[in-house]
Amino acid sequence: MKLFEVRTTEHNGEQEYSSSHLLAARDTGQARSLAREFFETWYEDGKSRHADPENSDKFEFLGGCIILEVDSIAEVDLEEWKQRQVELYSIGKLPTAKQQCKGCKALIEACAYILNCLNVGGEQSRQFADEIAYLNRVLKENRK
Repeated sequence: MKLFEVRTTEHNGEQEYSSSHLLAARDTGQARSLAREFFETWYEDGKSRHADPENSDKFEFLGGCIILEVDSIAEVDLEEWKQRQVELYSIGKLPTAKQQCKGCKALIEACAYILNCLNVGGEQSRQFADEIAYLNRVLKENRK
């Protein structure tokens, strides 16, 4: 399974709303099929029709008062998608401490590896007791 982003635009009178939706599918064809199936009953009344008979990615609800268009469907990486959402919907710049570290997972894995190398028991572990305690604390705090 791959992860896909479905971008839509809702035309609601004079207003427009853009949205991003995620779905899992084998390929783009299945993603498009799943998205169409979902959006056919997307609005409250559950009665849609294609606003344009030649465009099965354009849905009409409430007698044409609301039109939803599927703008694009593309394979996406979850971490990149999350970062883009933070950038799009944040007001101002987030403090560095609140931003997700792209290398954090690798650093946590490295800490776990070093901990395993040091914490082998016996005299060596006693010599590195402070380092072992520090690595245990770091791992515990970051695996939440």
